[in-house]
Amino acid sequence: DLRGGVANWRVALLLGRNDVRNRYNRSKLGVFWASLSILIFVAAIGPIYARLMNVDTTAYVLHLLLGFIAWNYLSGIIMECGREYINSSNYIVSFQLTYFTLLLRVVLRNLVVVGYQLLVFLALVLVLDHPISLQWLMAPLALVAVTLNALWLGLLMSVFATRFRDISELMNNLFRLVFFITPIIWVPDLSPELTMVAELNPFFHFIEVFRAPLVSGQLMLSSWFVVLGLAICGWLIAFTAFAKYRKRIAFWV
Repeated sequence: DLRGGVANWRVALLLGRNDVRNRYNRSKLGVFWASLSILIFVAAIGPIYARLMNVDTTAYVLHLLLGFIAWNYLSGIIMECGREYINSSNYIVSFQLTYFTLLLRVVLRNLVVVGYQLLVFLALVLVLDHPISLQWLMAPLALVAVTLNALWLGLLMSVFATRFRDISELMNNLFRLVFFITPIIWVPDLSPELTMVAELNPFFHFIEVFRAPLVSGQLMLSSWFVVLGLAICGWLIAFTAFAKYRKRIAFWV
């Protein structure tokens, strides 16, 4: 199924691009709304929260922006994968697309949005005169690592949320809680207690491997170990569950 999904990457790309077009259908700005909405959000609360926490405004604005981009990408893939088989039941029944083709569709349409949101980051780098370092080259690899973790979590969600429809609502509420205990709108360096909370949160490491090279020029090796370790263990668990229930998914949708 994984091999078939990779082989059908063009189908996934077309479906994902069509999803983005439909989302912004008949809009004058189109997908640039993804850039504009996050710019408004960061510009509105960034300076205020930086003042409240008594941290450097430039560093905090970039911290907030990249944290929010990474969080939206990660949580978007996981939650949308949970509903993908139900929403695409006609493709499963009629066209017999592989299940991974549909999951890649979710990833690709979220990647398009991330690309437009990163335009805001590049604009702020120029406006705020933020230094560029060689560590920026690690950001694409970090995005791949984040995608791998989002996909195994999404694969588990796609299987169990298709069978038990209440799981999607449960995860929606859980992710709202996780958002506030993840260092996105707050900074973990404010106290040792907050640092400990961040270190125990796997979502912090998912976000930090992508954010740290771009904001502070650091590689965060400890976060890389966590992210890669979770990717290996997570895929073993997700593939086991998927192999066990794969034949039942078509009946569940």
